Amino acid sequence: MFKFEAPVFVHKNILKKDMLEELRDYPLMVSKMMLADCSDGVLKGTGITWEDGVLKVHPGLILHGGNIYRMEEACSLRCPPASQLTYVKVRFVTMDYEKDRMGGFGDVYLDDRLPEQGEIELGRFRLQEGARLRCEYENFEDYQTEFDTVNRIHMPYVCPGGVSLWPELFMEFALELLKTGTEDSYDISFAMQILGSKGQISQELVTFYVEKRMGKKVMDWSNQVIFEKLLNILKEQKAGNGGLKRQQNNTKQMLLL
Repeated sequence: MFKFEAPVFVHKNILKKDMLEELRDYPLMVSKMMLADCSDGVLKGTGITWEDGVLKVHPGLILHGGNIYRMEEACSLRCPPASQLTYVKVRFVTMDYEKDRMGGFGDVYLDDRLPEQGEIELGRFRLQEGARLRCEYENFEDYQTEFDTVNRIHMPYVCPGGVSLWPELFMEFALELLKTGTEDSYDISFAMQILGSKGQISQELVTFYVEKRMGKKVMDWSNQVIFEKLLNILKEQKAGNGGLKRQQNNTKQMLLL
């Protein structure tokens, strides 16, 4: 059966062990059930800004190993120019504090190596001498700019069924796609789903849309590939070739039949 129970604290009442256990277990149980089908990644926040040679990672929530790690204050990191690619990463460590406590922490740091096991990437960039690091973008394509721009395409963001692109990327794609004046039903439906969910959409929906739009199966669903496929769709639509290409694909399928 379903139930709802919550401890009630009243002056002079005895504080019982099961009341404290309820406060501890209920939030953990609810969060684990709601995130059971999700992979490790960012849940909320972790925005990045840069000013006067200092990179800041802002407060947020990250799911790792089935546990939610929170950062309540911004983390500041010295960010000197570097010729090599620099990664903004979180390295997770499980701690055995005392007999009556358990937990862990995620250390935010900059490195020149790809994330390893137990790490999550929040962004990457190449900062040139004398340049400013950009954390704002002009359009969808600008998110992949190589130099002096934080690239957040590879950051795993928790979504139904796993992880996918940062919601801001999906939002920008949807807005630009609708501005092309597309009349394609897949385009309009996909864009509306994105806008209605603030960019938090399932892997299944992205897969369905991209494959239908391209007219073929896609085997690699890494964040970089998803971004490239969406960018190609956007470029074709802006050039006015989206409908023509789909018509040609449909013709080929009919001929094969």
